Amino acid sequence: MRYALSLCAALIAGPVVAQDPTLFYPPDGCTAELTVQSRSCSLSNIYTCKADQPGENWRVEFDVDGPFFISKIDYETQWLESYDLFPTSREVLVQPADDPASLTELLETGADAYDFVQRGDSGPVRVVGYDRLTGEKVVIDGEPLLVTEFNARHETTDGIVLEVTGSEYVSVRHRRFFAGTYQGDGVNGAYEIDKTPVDFIYPGEPGFFSKTPLYDCEASLARYVPTAKGYDQ
Repeated sequence: MRYALSLCAALIAGPVVAQDPTLFYPPDGCTAELTVQSRSCSLSNIYTCKADQPGENWRVEFDVDGPFFISKIDYETQWLESYDLFPTSREVLVQPADDPASLTELLETGADAYDFVQRGDSGPVRVVGYDRLTGEKVVIDGEPLLVTEFNARHETTDGIVLEVTGSEYVSVRHRRFFAGTYQGDGVNGAYEIDKTPVDFIYPGEPGFFSKTPLYDCEASLARYVPTAKGYDQ
């Protein structure tokens, strides 16, 4: 948690002197791993930290106005904690989950059901759904990916139910989901969005750990898509 808090402080304070203002810098003790440029004016920077458990990693998502979302997942892609930055709020996974999300099960059997609770500032939200491999394989910018379909239902203690369906991409190499296409109802009503990856950028390549998304930014609604299971853990 201290890495997320220090990162939030750094993002609010702005770039450190002598650092390139066009680049994102992870907190001390953390290592930049991968940048993903996606459709709908979305950019994700992924990094790992020495103090975390093996297989855990962080993601900071940017749109045209800057960073707006931070999340941490584990080896099985469970969403351990996440932070919305506007306004700032935090959600954590309640453990043990009734049916934890398991990337291992998805890869071994072709499907994975889940049933877990995320506790946030406004109370707990139960998330019930599944991920399923479609059998389709694609290569995007040289990155081999498996195509999934999913359905996720989000239930609050107030009786509010939000359902999201769509398709995502799984990387066996990185043991994580990458966003795809989504349909559902959010806080601003019904929506459809395409956040399919376009570029995978590694250390030493131009654009690595940039803060500037490149695609579809002239009409982006990226910041207003609700963050939930099913959205590129």
